[in-house]
Amino acid sequence: MNIYIYDIEVLSNYFAVIFKNVNNQTINEFIIFEDRNDINLLYSFLQTITNDFAVGYNSYNYDNQIMSFIFDNYERLFKYEESSHITNILHNLSNDIISKGDDYQKSYTIPFKWIDLMKVGNLMHKSLKLVAVNLEWPKIQDMPLHHNAFVTKDQLELLHYYNLNDILITEKLYNHLKEAIILRWEIGKKYDVNIISESKSGMANRILEKLYSEKSNISVKELKKLRTIREIIHFENVVLPQIHFETVEMNSLLNKILKSVYYKGQPFIKRNITFHGTTYKLGFGGIHSDDNPGYFESNENEELIDCDISSMYPSLMIEYNFIPAHLGKFFLEVFKDIRDRRLRAKHSGQMNESDTLKITINSIFGKTGNENHWLYDPLVMLRTTINGQLFILMLVERLVMNNFRVISANTDGLVTIVPKNKKDLYNKICKDWCDETRFELEFTEYKKYIRKDVNNYISIKTNDKIKVKGDFIQDMDLEKGVDKPIVSKALYEYFVNGIKPEDTIYSCKNIYKFCTAKKTDEKFENYRYYIDDYEVKREKLQNTVRFYVTTDSKDQLYKVDKKGNEKISYCAGYYIHILNDIVDIPFEKYNVNYNYYISETYKVINQIEDKQLKLF
Repeated sequence: MNIYIYDIEVLSNYFAVIFKNVNNQTINEFIIFEDRNDINLLYSFLQTITNDFAVGYNSYNYDNQIMSFIFDNYERLFKYEESSHITNILHNLSNDIISKGDDYQKSYTIPFKWIDLMKVGNLMHKSLKLVAVNLEWPKIQDMPLHHNAFVTKDQLELLHYYNLNDILITEKLYNHLKEAIILRWEIGKKYDVNIISESKSGMANRILEKLYSEKSNISVKELKKLRTIREIIHFENVVLPQIHFETVEMNSLLNKILKSVYYKGQPFIKRNITFHGTTYKLGFGGIHSDDNPGYFESNENEELIDCDISSMYPSLMIEYNFIPAHLGKFFLEVFKDIRDRRLRAKHSGQMNESDTLKITINSIFGKTGNENHWLYDPLVMLRTTINGQLFILMLVERLVMNNFRVISANTDGLVTIVPKNKKDLYNKICKDWCDETRFELEFTEYKKYIRKDVNNYISIKTNDKIKVKGDFIQDMDLEKGVDKPIVSKALYEYFVNGIKPEDTIYSCKNIYKFCTAKKTDEKFENYRYYIDDYEVKREKLQNTVRFYVTTDSKDQLYKVDKKGNEKISYCAGYYIHILNDIVDIPFEKYNVNYNYYISETYKVINQIEDKQLKLF
């Protein structure tokens, strides 16, 4: 079995597809343009790879459809036709796919096995060019011609190298995601489902629908038609009777929620409460506190303890029988079965299966609020999320009323400052709460907890294991944008290892770590402003730009409203170099403006290191 990386380009009078064999690195390119017509060669090639994998990026939504159309209509439309006729048909098809987007008909038979890396990496709606920046790819090039352009012979080489560059980026992404693909292959074989090209959420969907279909004897096709539609829900039917508070503030919040009404199609209910100096925000995604930057450190008198509810949303649904009305008793049986399978896999060391089933379990709650999913029942979604948040506030209230300081709340847990001479009381409060709510808590003790806000922090556990989130993450995260990663590195080294930001930044010789990438939407265009002969001029750039801050340029980068109403600087007050093409030169020649990156690092440090927030 061979693995091919492939990519298609279609313009008004031009078609090209490249297949690169990952196994032996050979390249097959098929072009239809003027006097060159490779349609017969392409069709013959497709016949030889029916048992192979063709790997693309966004290929499910585009490339696969065009390949399938060619394969299915070869005899009828293409076999004896001229190049101009073929390119015209394919260009019309391409525009139809682009204009209709997700609404385009996707019920087609693909002439090969396929993997869409956009789906595997959960990179929906992220361009391959921005992914290339994450991968530290040297050449970032948008399509050099509009997809409706008329191609001339002198542009053929330009299009070839553009297409080949995309192929090489896709190949690097494939290698980066190879372990994730192997996981999908192994789990798919065990559960007899095709999940080779699914995101984590997609894997959960396929496994869940397979197990529920087998249990209920409802076909997957019929299962996907099921829903419970509710036009109106009164929150007095949402909140559990087990929810109760002692303080005026919390009871006032509870009364407001009990009087609320859900109307289909209306924005989700949001409520805020400020309780003993901390603001807690309730919403669809769960509760979280409005945390200021801070630096917290345990000492001989006080501990930092994080308590997390084990599988909070799944536990709520199982313990309180939150079942979509159209599914009935089999739902909880399947739910519990997946939970038990996951525990067996975890205890036997089968971590791939354990992690996959954990994703499946945790994804069920979210799908009850998705009208496009067969789990949809907004009453279940509301009962789960509202009661989960109120249960957490019950624990917050009890801790605060016993003079414990809760310094953060996020979805399913709390971080609390616990005096050592009151730890028994803390444990008793938590245990009583667990007995009452039927939850289990997992406790983690921190040496340090350093945060920019609730979603950007470093926690150092007493066993010296480190957890980072948001701006402090060091590993490449394809789902995030690239914004001067050297700053994240410097922050991490400073707070974890005590290394001065200057030392981290000066010692880095990787220009990619100093780069930022931006992509404009359809309302804006990118322009480089520069000085020539004492006159300010501007140069239009491609939609995707990678740049860094330098000391040897007077260039500035702006995105400009196409209507001319707005001009926004990407890096106000600093000069930049566009770096869409990186060549191998000595690092010193980049003339990085170190002061800028050091300043950006200290902005965050100074926010966090308010001495009044330390626990000394």
